[in-house]
Amino acid sequence: MKRLLPFVVLLTAASTLLFAGGGQEEAEDKMVIRVAEQVPNLITPGSWDGQAFSLNSSIYDYLIELDADTGELVPSLATAWKTEDGKVWTITLREGVTFHDGSDFTAEDVRFTLERTQDPDLGHLKAQDFSILESVETPDDYTVEITLSENYPTFPYLFTDYNMAILSSEYDYGIMGESAPMGTGPFVMEQLIPKESALLSANENYWAQGLPKADELRIYFVPDIDSSVSLLEAGEVDIVPQISPIIKTRLEGLGGFNVVSPYQESRFVALAADREPFDDNDVRLAFKYTMDPEILAKASQGVYGESIFYNETPIVNALAQYHEIPFRGRDIERAKELLADAGYPDGLTVELFYASDHPYGAELAQTMKELAAPAGFELDLKGFPRDIYLSQHWMNAPMLLTGWGVRTDPSMLLMLAFHSEGPWNESHIDNPRVDELIESIRGEIDSEQRMEYYAELQEIFHEEGTVINVQVPYLVALSNAVTDYRQPLTMLPQLEYATIE
Repeated sequence: MKRLLPFVVLLTAASTLLFAGGGQEEAEDKMVIRVAEQVPNLITPGSWDGQAFSLNSSIYDYLIELDADTGELVPSLATAWKTEDGKVWTITLREGVTFHDGSDFTAEDVRFTLERTQDPDLGHLKAQDFSILESVETPDDYTVEITLSENYPTFPYLFTDYNMAILSSEYDYGIMGESAPMGTGPFVMEQLIPKESALLSANENYWAQGLPKADELRIYFVPDIDSSVSLLEAGEVDIVPQISPIIKTRLEGLGGFNVVSPYQESRFVALAADREPFDDNDVRLAFKYTMDPEILAKASQGVYGESIFYNETPIVNALAQYHEIPFRGRDIERAKELLADAGYPDGLTVELFYASDHPYGAELAQTMKELAAPAGFELDLKGFPRDIYLSQHWMNAPMLLTGWGVRTDPSMLLMLAFHSEGPWNESHIDNPRVDELIESIRGEIDSEQRMEYYAELQEIFHEEGTVINVQVPYLVALSNAVTDYRQPLTMLPQLEYATIE
């Protein structure tokens, strides 16, 4: 067992505005990039709830990344990976990499990170995906041999999940992960004021030559998007992720700002299959018959089929695995018939919970309420700030509207959110055939057969499923001074490439 090495992080008792609002004039000899980010809950990989992407993606590295332009897998801490059968994998690691505390990155750290997913006391969010680990061997410091209990031809994609940052086997993340996060990434944590701000400096020993380009990252945790955008307009920050289309239009009218859309993400409407009224598929179908994609697109300030897409399966239209099924059409009379068959001839009331401060949430919720009303659905809208929504209401209501990032390999999302044992199964779907197809997709070597499984799965979701999938642009607002902002489908900004004039 490796000994625990000390790692000192500067945590000052200064004001929370110690480095706020100063701008570039405070340090003319430094390149400083300032980001307004959502207030995070937990930030330690494994229990990280998917906020604070700029923070964690700057502290940690991953074995494998996605190219932001091509979407292809590219080396990071792993330089090569290979398999003969999809069951036994050999990973070759990059040499000469050090953690922020000075310890060497070796195969032992990869083994620790992988085996940590199965720690029952941790409740790792990737526990299910990596439950197929049979053994992790380290024949030398820069080789990892992984044996799985079943074939998994797309296994390397699991390493790109944001909760699979590589951790040090010498560091106590249980004690230090929330207060002093530490990895091999391009920036080093210098100061962290929980829920308020973080100061990161360039990693002078970073393994990628010439990176990072900036000297400092200053991250401010801001509770709502409007406040973040106000900071951007006032010149106090340079980057604001996850803005709304309305804000995009306003910023473009002001000038001096650039809005980019690196990818699309989903807004899932989850119809809980284990509780009334959506435990009856007739009610789920009735609700689907009330929807109109073009009206939903207009409510999202976009154009259906160009910037906004719609389907009734978990697979987004842009992926190769998407199986096109014609839109069923809006049919209020059919919706009424289905509700009557289900025992609701006079309609029904159901609560719809959503994150009110998350882009597209309020607009989509209100529009769905109006679309569903003529059929007899009375939606009682329950909007909460995203941190409260996720911590208190998500997973616990009959109807939810949740923002989801697109996974690079759809099987990752299916296992996470639509398998009966998935840890984020928000719609509580429990369909044996769906489970069987998800498991078959993950283990099938033949790519054509795998696509057939995907097609069958999507047909089931269309007729019996528990989700409506509205795909919307992920929008990031930048000062015009920021160049080379990169963010692939992993949702992890690659701020090591960014510069600012």
